[in-house]
Amino acid sequence: MLSPSTLRVAVLLTLVIGCTPAAATAPAPAPAPAPASDTPAVAVTFDDLIVGGRDLEPARTEAMTRALLGHLRDGAVPTVGFVNAAKLQDGPAKTERLRILRLWTEAGVELGNHTFSHPSLHATAVADYEADVIRGEPEIRELNASRGLGLRWFRHPYLHTGTSIEVRAEIDRFLAERGYTVAPVTVDNSDWLYNFVYTDAKSRGDGETMRRVGEAFVASMEAALTFHEDATAALFGRPIRHVLLLHANEINAEYFDDIVAIYRRRGYRFITLDEALTDPAYREADRFTGASGVSWLYRWDWTRGRKQVDWRAEPEPPAFVQALFDASQ
Repeated sequence: MLSPSTLRVAVLLTLVIGCTPAAATAPAPAPAPAPASDTPAVAVTFDDLIVGGRDLEPARTEAMTRALLGHLRDGAVPTVGFVNAAKLQDGPAKTERLRILRLWTEAGVELGNHTFSHPSLHATAVADYEADVIRGEPEIRELNASRGLGLRWFRHPYLHTGTSIEVRAEIDRFLAERGYTVAPVTVDNSDWLYNFVYTDAKSRGDGETMRRVGEAFVASMEAALTFHEDATAALFGRPIRHVLLLHANEINAEYFDDIVAIYRRRGYRFITLDEALTDPAYREADRFTGASGVSWLYRWDWTRGRKQVDWRAEPEPPAFVQALFDASQ
């Protein structure tokens, strides 16, 4: 991701399981590449299902989920939701949490794997990381099957894809063998950081802070889109079909309609992830092995070695939001 990597909290819990891997689901035939287009379009994806950021009690998690899915329905916004199955928990809580996850499926959302416990590949042995991917599959696979779908999408936690070509090649081989396509990200604005502050304010009934953070978040989403549009123009000389990363959280449940309005006002169509990846831009070479989790725009620029984009100009959170976030950690 494009915010400072020092703000990221690496999840070091990894679980090695001893079962035989399930048979890989054959990936759907890849759509034919779309011609370059001057029409802006974006695919929306949500990470960290069932809830990102602070864990919430089931009633609050369900309210957040229903509100967010209502926005997706009302805006006719297709999406893929990426699940961390560890958030379902074990024991009596799992039935209730699985019911909340099923709301996404019932709303017509295809689910992808975001690993079981959200480990960083940069802090986890490859074998352990692969085991965590496998452990995350059963519930997602079952829910997708209820819609006649396989399990085909994967997203790396923190967008950490490996700090060496060898590790990247091994993980890519492993994911391909299990039928996965890695979901890239071109537009990201660290909504998770704003959400930490927003959720904490909501928990203590601080409506004024909620309002200030919400307004700052919406403004930041437009600033981030402007920056990434400029980066895209520098790299490709045209709009591309973007992939937007957001998280299943309370700030998006409240403000997603405002985000949709920003994109529509700027001429964007909302498309599926399949459609987005037909853009020729996604055939660009990506040999990035840096330590940060960053946009594919950054990766392409880094791989070209031309430094066509001034990444120092990427918008940062307002000082008051950053200060509140730092205090919350």
